Amino acid sequence: MTESRCWVTFKTDRALQRKIADGWFTEDGTTYLPIESFPPASGRGYWDSILAQWCHQAEVECKQADGYTLVARVKKEQLEDFIRFVYDGDGSYCDPKHMLTWKGRAYLAHRLTDLRAFVAQQLRPRIWYELNADAF
Repeated sequence: MTESRCWVTFKTDRALQRKIADGWFTEDGTTYLPIESFPPASGRGYWDSILAQWCHQAEVECKQADGYTLVARVKKEQLEDFIRFVYDGDGSYCDPKHMLTWKGRAYLAHRLTDLRAFVAQQLRPRIWYELNADAF
C-alpha cells in the first residue's frame, strides 16, 4: 500500500525554532505542529502529485529531493494558496453537513483550522519555507 505525506520544513525561521525549543507548542510532553503532518487530501490522489499540480498552476518551481520527496520553496502567502488549492470546496472540511465526525467532533475540519491558524499566526511572510510531499 502506498503511503503519502505532506509537511513544511522551516530551517530558515529561527524565531519559530526558538519557540519550539522553548515549548510553545508542547502539552503533556508532546509537541504539536500542524505543519509537520497535513490532514489527508480528500480524493485528490497522493500528496506528491497534488504538490506537482499546484506548483504547475501557481508557477512555483519544485524539485525532486530524493527518490520519493518533492520539494517546493515557498513563502507564507504561497503556502496559504496551496492550502486553499487542496481543501477549498471539499465538503469534508468546509460543509458541516458532510464533515466527518468522531464522537461529535469534526476532526478533519478541526485539524485544517489548526493548520490555517498556525500558518497565519506563526509563519513569517518574508521567510522561505520548504513545502514537501512524498509517496512511498
